[in-house]
Amino acid sequence: MPTTGPSLPASALYRPLHPEDRDQGDPFVFAPPPGAGASYRYYTYVTGEDRTADRAFPAYGSDDLIHWTALGGVLLADTHRAHWAPCVRFVAGLERPYVMLYSRGRGLGEDAHIGHAIRRAASAAPEGPFEDSGHVLTPDLDFAIDPDVYRGRDGVLRLAFATDFVEDAPLGTGIVEVPVSDDLTAALGEPQTIARAEYDWQVYDPARRMPWKTIPGVDWERDTVRWHTVEAPAGGLLSPRGEEVVLYSGGCFFGYYAVGAIVRHMPAQAIDLTEAPAVTSDEGIVVLRPDPAHGFYGPGHCSWIEGPDGQVYLMFHVRYGSADAPRQMGLAPLRWTADGLPLADPADPRRRDSL
Repeated sequence: MPTTGPSLPASALYRPLHPEDRDQGDPFVFAPPPGAGASYRYYTYVTGEDRTADRAFPAYGSDDLIHWTALGGVLLADTHRAHWAPCVRFVAGLERPYVMLYSRGRGLGEDAHIGHAIRRAASAAPEGPFEDSGHVLTPDLDFAIDPDVYRGRDGVLRLAFATDFVEDAPLGTGIVEVPVSDDLTAALGEPQTIARAEYDWQVYDPARRMPWKTIPGVDWERDTVRWHTVEAPAGGLLSPRGEEVVLYSGGCFFGYYAVGAIVRHMPAQAIDLTEAPAVTSDEGIVVLRPDPAHGFYGPGHCSWIEGPDGQVYLMFHVRYGSADAPRQMGLAPLRWTADGLPLADPADPRRRDSL
């Protein structure tokens, strides 16, 4: 990775960037292009609703990735519904060039987990207001969350997101990918699976009851299911070996939660990193994991950005101090092991300088 200046100070890493009493889950960090009318160099958008203003997705602005200013909710929204995990891209040539993809559920509480679809909104400025454009990119799915958009090495613009798999084991949420139109109004084709659960740490609940979900052979009056979660794709990364890398989060967001990775060895093939010959592990590649001994619980749902120093950083949420603390956004430098695998865990002995 190129370096153009001093790295961010260690005091800025693995800590709350803008501590608040509210939850800052699913932070998406974004850098508008120069000259695009932005007030800040960087923006972060998080999950949540501001019912006093009929807005969703609190946003924060920064010029250095260290000091952040709260900007309030940026999506004009029905705050009686759950809004999850926004991502934002700048699409040149549009009247409203700042485009947000996000998911919206049927309601709040238990209903917050039902009926999510990937939707599109747009704004003239990164601070909003974003207005829903009426485009639904996943009309045929009963659950779709956590969108991310990136252009592959082959030049194809792709949308990755999380959706549920209930036809065969392991039951649970996994990640799919589909080409998407340049204006982000429509998916172009059928979603292709790129990641499903494989490891025990990716179990969300060993005995989950989901009466709103139809699963073949399951009677919710008597049954529970072992439910897995692999979600929150963050793509567009290239390893030092030139392989396309997609980060993801797995497990239970209020229990054991961590960041893992998959790698694309060829344009049309995605393989879990554990299948690479140089890797032997019974849990896959865990990029960033909890460290309860140091008050670091449930890190996950990351996005990435190149900082002012040229270093790639992960923006993630984590619970600091206790397992039931509100999730807060934090930063970690993304490094690469000698085998060319991604790592952001400060305690992992494989961590070394970028290759």
